[in-house]
Amino acid sequence: MIMRRQGKEIMTQLAHNLTQEPRLEQLKTERRSKKAPGEPELWGTESTDDKANFHRLLGELQSRFSDSVDVAYLIESEVNQRTADLYRKANYDSLTHLPNRGYFHDILDKLVQGATEKDTIFSLLFLDLDGFKQVNDTLGHHIGDELLRYVSGRLVSSVRDGDIVSRLGGDEFVILLSDVSSREDIEVICNRIVTEISRPYWFDGVEVLTSTSIGVSQFPQDSKLSSELIEQADEALYVAKSKGKKTFRFYDDVKFEVPVKSHELQQAFEDAIQASQFQTYVEPQIDLKQSRIVGGYISLEWVKADGSRQPFEDWQVLLKNSGYEETLGLWLLDTACFYLRQWSQCDAELVVTVPVLDALWQKDDFLTLLLQRLVQYGITANQLQLAFAMDKFDQFDGQLVEKLKELSEAGFQMTLTGLGATPLNLPVLSGLNVQEFKFDQAWLKTQMASAAGRKWIQALIQMGQGLDACMIATGLDEESEAVALKQWGCSLGQGPYWTQPIDAQSFEQLLT
Repeated sequence: MIMRRQGKEIMTQLAHNLTQEPRLEQLKTERRSKKAPGEPELWGTESTDDKANFHRLLGELQSRFSDSVDVAYLIESEVNQRTADLYRKANYDSLTHLPNRGYFHDILDKLVQGATEKDTIFSLLFLDLDGFKQVNDTLGHHIGDELLRYVSGRLVSSVRDGDIVSRLGGDEFVILLSDVSSREDIEVICNRIVTEISRPYWFDGVEVLTSTSIGVSQFPQDSKLSSELIEQADEALYVAKSKGKKTFRFYDDVKFEVPVKSHELQQAFEDAIQASQFQTYVEPQIDLKQSRIVGGYISLEWVKADGSRQPFEDWQVLLKNSGYEETLGLWLLDTACFYLRQWSQCDAELVVTVPVLDALWQKDDFLTLLLQRLVQYGITANQLQLAFAMDKFDQFDGQLVEKLKELSEAGFQMTLTGLGATPLNLPVLSGLNVQEFKFDQAWLKTQMASAAGRKWIQALIQMGQGLDACMIATGLDEESEAVALKQWGCSLGQGPYWTQPIDAQSFEQLLT
């Protein structure tokens, strides 16, 4: 713009100078004095077109000069455009057009500096998508990319003006909430994000479902350093995912629950998969009235190189993130069917319960897989108890309910776990044929310690009896607990009072 403005000023001044009469007369005189004999006059004193010719030539000069100015302007515009393009490519994600990782770090550093100087507060939200890898694997990366674009739009619409939404890469996003006045304000925003992201997405007539988990860190409460705020929010996210999908956690609430950095643990877990460091164990289920083994609960544990064992609950989130959930879930199901065939020779009425992993029951052909295994292993549907966590009902927006109805119609037995710790969805339960309810171990232990809690346990047992369902108490480690639960009408028990989870051979020895 400077070159174009200067060019116009020059032309204006030039036209002004040339059209002044004294200068014009001087040019005429000079031209005549230099004229060769016989040369025609350029400016003749007798011609009436002198000034017209002059202005015509001046117009040509202006046109040529203006063309050069326009070229300069175009060059300047092109430079500005390319500079803007380079800035966008350097600072914004090409897929979602959100600030990228590098730009986010710059923004965060400036926000920390400003908040420190002005003594203000802000929060950092770290989130990712639940089941995103499965979307990519089943529907293709083009659908995964479209999902990320839609999610980005919903994130932006869920926060306030002035809040920053950034994509770090993959399905990871971070949000900076500036000037949040209270924890309640953060919770409102987190709940809104969880709700919005969980709404269905449609691509070419196909419904796609996902959800999000969120970790929250706060400045300056948790840290005054940018790097630590990111790590803390990431660790809170890890804990949030371990508690189930569609939820959020504050770092201040969970900082003592994170044993190691989540990315280090994820790498260790994936190394364990390659090294086949997983084994199945069996926990005997005892008929409390008859004091005998009537079933076995199959569990999957991570056996580390040092011999220590980690229960499934401690690493189920790592399994989801690894992409091996379906493979490991199918292996667990096959192992349960194999042992059931073997143990039924000792006790034909024995029932084996196996937890069904999310990636497995979500398969369209899950029922077909089950029916194939009944034939393959020579077992019946009423011998195999399929366990599902009750908190999955809300997480999968009706998908699980429909799947359970389908399984029930095919004759399979079902156990719902987490009773007590998960709110009862009575409209959902009334439409299901459930054979067993299993108390949440931590909830049961807490309630057993108080008179009011014991009343709640008895009330839930009575509910189960009214539904003709068997009630299972888990984690029992004292005889008094088993005696009390038997008196209240609880059917089955399992826990250290009888034995810790044992290997298949040891369990078979208990049956003989």
